Amino acid sequence: MRRFFIHPDTEIHSEILLSRQESHHMAKVLRLKPGTLLQLLDGKGTIHDAEIVSLGSRVTLHILSTIHVKPDATPLRVCQSLLKGQKMELLIQKCTELGVTEFTPFYSERCQLKKTELSKITQKYDRWQRIIEEACKQCSNPYMMRLQPLHSFEEMLEQQDDSVQKILFWEEEAVENSLHCTPLRKGGSGLQLVFGPEGGFPAAEVGRAGKQKFSTLSLGPRILKAETANIAAVSIVQHLLGNM
Repeated sequence: MRRFFIHPDTEIHSEILLSRQESHHMAKVLRLKPGTLLQLLDGKGTIHDAEIVSLGSRVTLHILSTIHVKPDATPLRVCQSLLKGQKMELLIQKCTELGVTEFTPFYSERCQLKKTELSKITQKYDRWQRIIEEACKQCSNPYMMRLQPLHSFEEMLEQQDDSVQKILFWEEEAVENSLHCTPLRKGGSGLQLVFGPEGGFPAAEVGRAGKQKFSTLSLGPRILKAETANIAAVSIVQHLLGNM
């Protein structure tokens, strides 16, 4: 079943009009017909089952039923140091699929991006937001992951207060100090997971994170690429939290 987004403040009656953008996509691109069943997502947990009544510059839909899905009891926030190429797009897509609440890109010492590339990061935000929306539609995720502005390493460290359990993954941490021996706090303000760039974190940055009450953990004996480490850790944590 195809899925479309509506603004959370949309007034829902027995029949509603879609936005011109979604109407154009539905009628001209997808060429859907009256009588087609679909779902509407508001990105904040509400799902409407609907049927196309008529097409035009504004598509008319008949609302068949509405449900509201509760958010995860333990919200998970992911902070990722900038990666080269399309790796950030991959992680934004996969973190959305895995139910991450919030995604924060940040710049750290060993990022392999040139200054000219770094200055263009904000130009990628519209595309990143579209990736989040498409991942929500494809996976029927009723909650849209929040994409935060680009932070410096220090801004990222100070992003959450001490009620959030903070974890930084570091390839030089002792292998035995891993998720296997670290209790995760369920409920409350949730968790913040921090991942480094291709070059990893230098000891000085790890030390600054420790002063901000971050626990430093290993992902085990295997050497993982930066994007693999993120996806693996997020999957494991979401399972341990009962979010998957």
